[in-house]
Amino acid sequence: MATRMFDFWSALEIREAIVGLEQGISTGAASVTTSGPGGGSVTWTSRDNYKAILEDLYAAWDRANGGIDTAAQPAIRRVRIIARRGW
Repeated sequence: MATRMFDFWSALEIREAIVGLEQGISTGAASVTTSGPGGGSVTWTSRDNYKAILEDLYAAWDRANGGIDTAAQPAIRRVRIIARRGW
């Protein structure tokens, strides 16, 4: 099931959240606070959750910009059939 997180955010809001989160990670911060889409702020409190949050943000970015949503793709993209002869 594909996530619908961040579907109501504009592309700019998604981009700002990604950049803010990545900047916080690069400084080694224990938590990162960015401005929220409706005003106020959003705090990403656990460094352990950064990767999952970034994956959701990048999937939303791809959807907002006509890219490929990897969560909606099949797990197997290509199957190679090898003949028994030659083994």
